[in-house]
Amino acid sequence: PWLDRPDEQATYSRAWLAELFSAFDLPWAYRDPTGRWSGATREQAHARCGRADLLLNVSGGHELDVHHRAAKRLVFVDTDPGFVQVAAARGDARTRAWLGAHDVLLTFAESWGDASCRLPDDGLAWLPTRQPVHLPFWAGTPDEPGATWTTVMNWRAYAPTDWHGEAWGQKDAEFPLVRGLPATTGLPLEIGMGGADAPRADLEAGGWRLVDPRVPTRTVWTFRDYLASSCGEITVAKQAYVRSRGGWFSERSANYLAAGRPVVAQDTGWSRHLPTGEGLLAFTTADEAEQALRTVESDPLRHARAARRVAAEHFDARDVLTRLLEQCL
Repeated sequence: PWLDRPDEQATYSRAWLAELFSAFDLPWAYRDPTGRWSGATREQAHARCGRADLLLNVSGGHELDVHHRAAKRLVFVDTDPGFVQVAAARGDARTRAWLGAHDVLLTFAESWGDASCRLPDDGLAWLPTRQPVHLPFWAGTPDEPGATWTTVMNWRAYAPTDWHGEAWGQKDAEFPLVRGLPATTGLPLEIGMGGADAPRADLEAGGWRLVDPRVPTRTVWTFRDYLASSCGEITVAKQAYVRSRGGWFSERSANYLAAGRPVVAQDTGWSRHLPTGEGLLAFTTADEAEQALRTVESDPLRHARAARRVAAEHFDARDVLTRLLEQCL
């Protein structure tokens, strides 16, 4: 990311992965665009796949080959619901074939199958899941929150999709909901903003603080420090999540909660599955977003403690992954 262009040598990626997995004493393997392997040899990586009881393809990060399919169970974890379901419902042959290569399909659309959910029925057997969080990693963050509300986001990651004439787009389409919050609340609000087309000058003129998103996300430790130094998170969701009412909840927001930082997040239907009111607050309008911020500011330490409770009760990796294993094996 620091080069702002693809790096065939994947120098940054290899160093990032090596630092991360060595810190947790975990084996890893990475193949760069040139075909060079790091962390393990090609043969070692393929052998691990063949021995695996379960292989998770998170966010569809892998083009599947015979070695991936050698695992006893191959599972796709859809962290970006709406887009793949629309493609599958339209009968896109490549999408359906790719999904069909998996034994189990999991999705962060926790409302899948509910009457409230507007995701298209693509005829596939999706099962709901959510982001697991390793709580001990966040246990050392201070109880006392910082002063600034923050988030990290891409303005527009890719083109919107369309479902029955309705655009299902990105965060840029939902941001007008919170654009005026610096003026109406007087609070310090900051974004680690990604996206070359983000209207930075306009946002800064409206009172938003913008920082280079590569700085807080350089490592998992700088990310943890950034979240821990915040008062909490204020965030919109992708328009596709909002309009589909699938119940998606952000992985990043789950980490804010684990850090003991309250989250004020646009509701995608997630309020049907998670508690709201203390530590985690939902909004659907600009007025609701403003009121939620003021509610937290009235007693920040109480909401910080409540945020940790929400994380412990609903995102603990031990619970989330136990349920995932029960779904998949």
